[in-house]
Amino acid sequence: MDDDHSSVRPYMHGYDAAALKSWSPGTDRWARHFRSRVPLAPRIAPFPATQAHPDLATGPRLMNLTYDYDDAFFTARKYGDAFARRLLRFWQYSDFYGSWHGLPVDGSPVDDPAPGLVNLPNPAYTDAAHRNGVRSLGCWFWPRSGDFEDYLEQRADGSFPVADKLVEMAAYFGFDGYFVNHEAETPTGQAARLHDLLRSLRERAPEGFHLQWYDTITPHGHLDYLNHLNTVNAPWLDVSDSFFANYWMTSEGVETSRATALKLGRDPYATVFHGTENEQFGFDPEYDPRLLFPPGEAARTSWALFGSHFVKELAPRHDDPDAQDEVFRRERRYWSGPREDPTRSGRLLPHDRRTPRDRDDHRAWDGVAHHITERSVIGSFPFVTRFNTGHGRAFFLDGRRAADGDWHNASVQDILPTWQFWTRAEGVGAEGTGADGVGAEGAGPEGAGAPLSVGFDHELAYDGGSSLLVSGPLGPDGAMTVPLYKTALTVTGAERLAVTAHGTDGVDLEVGLLFQDAPDAFVWLAAGSAAGWHTTTHGLGTFRGRTIAAVGLRVSSRRPTRCAIRIGELALLGPEFTPPAPPEDFTVDEVLADGESVHVFLSWRLAGHGVRHYDLLRDDDGSWLGRIYDDVYCLSLPAPAASETVTRLRLVAVAPDGSRSAPATAEAHRPR
Repeated sequence: MDDDHSSVRPYMHGYDAAALKSWSPGTDRWARHFRSRVPLAPRIAPFPATQAHPDLATGPRLMNLTYDYDDAFFTARKYGDAFARRLLRFWQYSDFYGSWHGLPVDGSPVDDPAPGLVNLPNPAYTDAAHRNGVRSLGCWFWPRSGDFEDYLEQRADGSFPVADKLVEMAAYFGFDGYFVNHEAETPTGQAARLHDLLRSLRERAPEGFHLQWYDTITPHGHLDYLNHLNTVNAPWLDVSDSFFANYWMTSEGVETSRATALKLGRDPYATVFHGTENEQFGFDPEYDPRLLFPPGEAARTSWALFGSHFVKELAPRHDDPDAQDEVFRRERRYWSGPREDPTRSGRLLPHDRRTPRDRDDHRAWDGVAHHITERSVIGSFPFVTRFNTGHGRAFFLDGRRAADGDWHNASVQDILPTWQFWTRAEGVGAEGTGADGVGAEGAGPEGAGAPLSVGFDHELAYDGGSSLLVSGPLGPDGAMTVPLYKTALTVTGAERLAVTAHGTDGVDLEVGLLFQDAPDAFVWLAAGSAAGWHTTTHGLGTFRGRTIAAVGLRVSSRRPTRCAIRIGELALLGPEFTPPAPPEDFTVDEVLADGESVHVFLSWRLAGHGVRHYDLLRDDDGSWLGRIYDDVYCLSLPAPAASETVTRLRLVAVAPDGSRSAPATAEAHRPR
């Protein structure tokens, strides 16, 4: 069901000149199913004391140009029934996310698809990006089929229909701008009008809209990868916000980029993003990122990544749902460094040590966290996470297995830990944690040096598809601490902390609060040690007037034991929420049959505030069917038995603190 070429289930498509100029949400098939409805979250101010690397400068920014789910070219969807899909778990290092895969124009034949100039970012990825304070960009790629002249139509008043529609589409679909890759020799006159089109686009765009120009053609239209910003290609900055330099960087080129930006009166960190090509070179790029980040010196410009999806694409058995642990481990090595701990980032091999190069040798890669500081949006109450990565092997509600089967939906991914994973041992014999090759999810030894691992567990969860698991042998002579989240939460007195855990008898779990006025030591609060799911709550009134700068965990034991503690929910709550009102206008719009499946198109009225997401359930047994923050959903079900003529559905609105509305119900009738 997930990988077919169904024309019944909503799927994304690209846009050529005709489709752009005539675009409207009323005529664009499936448009209402591909909107991002999550607003861009503001990020908190830097606080170096809680950084993995306190001396690392916060100015350099990061662009992550990458695929989204990596599924079939012709069937890009918002959600589906596969687990082995790439779900980015490291939004905290990026400032911009750009989609990169191209999509056929609607109606293109499967055997000869015609890609459009523009593809939109997957709205599920935009939802996850916005939840983490990351701007999401659509992708412009030329050459495509057709005549570029068709895109440059200009009205008598000087405006461009394509520019107007690109702004309108970004506003409707809920993303933040475009990455412009015009990778083709272009006649001088067309290049000049392209410059004017981009100027028109920027002038009509709202505040916060971002255009990033890729280092391709000169202002005269000549295709020439200059690999840095200089006086030749600088005119493109007149009509764009930033510049993505091609990958073949040199020390001299990087310095020229910086000097050119400064001469133009532009901030080099906001303006220039020098690129690293990971899709081709993996962990071992030919051009060293330390040209941008000289050890012991200030970063020269910001950084752009192309192809961070390689961590999944090049993993053995990368499409096998039972082999995803290696994908997750490669992802941690890419973002947190070869030791899978952002505090211990940095390559384990010198850059010039041997030939041939090995793109799978993670020891040659510093880790993104070695150069880019971690960011956070956790600046107000409530903050609630269930450690839901956005995909799973089953779905859980309140600790109950509410559905079997694989699924993915980045739209409902939680804010995941800022540090993955920063672990430290305490007590007799404790040493620095994390060693290359130790532990499945990031390592931390107990007092005698044996590893505890930390990671996401998809076998048992409290809400969603995953929990946070701390596991391994634990002795009585030490403990392990795990800083998790960077925050800026000022306590006024009414707030409370709640943690829901599935523990191991004899193992003590504590939740730690680190305060801005005392950033050297956590204050620890007991979180229980019983087996089975249990919730422990603490009022925070004693901390009135203080600001929580980080939240972490500590596990310890009074006797040798095997630790396996799952954290199902971590909540920092403000005043009590009023449960949401029941969803209004819950309607079955259409039911369509397609082979062995039935697709039920549902809609309702999106609440203006107070709702984090909606859960869709069977009304008879409460089994889970879907989750979304939107006002539409396409529910795909196996074709019903002949005796099943009606499926009763229940829709529940869920507040940020987890409180639930009374349900709205609707009936889906089997198509005749």
